[in-house]
Amino acid sequence: MGRIKGMLFLMLIFCVKNLSAQSTVLKPDKVFGLYFDTFVKHDENALNNLNTYLKNFVGEDGIYKNNTETAYQEEIKGLTNLFLSGFSENIREECSQDAKNYFIALFDRYKTATFTIKNMETMRNDYSQSQDISEVFYDVMIKVPTKVTIIDLKNVKKISAKQLKGYLKSLTNELVNADKEISLSEKFNLYQIYKGSDVFYWNGGPQELLWKLNNFYFKNINSGK
Repeated sequence: MGRIKGMLFLMLIFCVKNLSAQSTVLKPDKVFGLYFDTFVKHDENALNNLNTYLKNFVGEDGIYKNNTETAYQEEIKGLTNLFLSGFSENIREECSQDAKNYFIALFDRYKTATFTIKNMETMRNDYSQSQDISEVFYDVMIKVPTKVTIIDLKNVKKISAKQLKGYLKSLTNELVNADKEISLSEKFNLYQIYKGSDVFYWNGGPQELLWKLNNFYFKNINSGK
């Protein structure tokens, strides 16, 4: 009886380990979702799940070390400094918080974005004939303001701190109350990594998800479309 119990216990351990191993293998659409939620929405839970997945084939050294809050704060700071870089030091200091609030509102808007995967295709990697790439064709839906406050930023020397603060406050409020939905169609590559009989999916520059959305968003709100 003791031997039977021992065998059953060993079988149970084997089944648990097998199920755990199977749970680390994800379909490309699921992997895309983790990348999107991590780099567009700055979702900490998605980052943790993505790192758990990546450890299977890139190891501890290949995962993302920064938490999403740190990355979020760095991106807000970088965009704020970039926007104000053409203004005088006095205006930069006086309008710094208003510019920061604007970009916070912009990133909050990104957090409400949703995506739909239209199609996925597998193709051979031109640079590695032993590797395939899964191309993910997706749409991102996001809301923009129907109308936005406009200011001529071509000659920043003519803009006072009061004018810039008013502009940023208005634009921030318009972003918060955005009500017009637009969509972006794009492609994202997932490189297939083979480990035994398992196939994993990886992208070395997922920041492009945010960059593309950022460029698209600014083009639309600045064009007034």
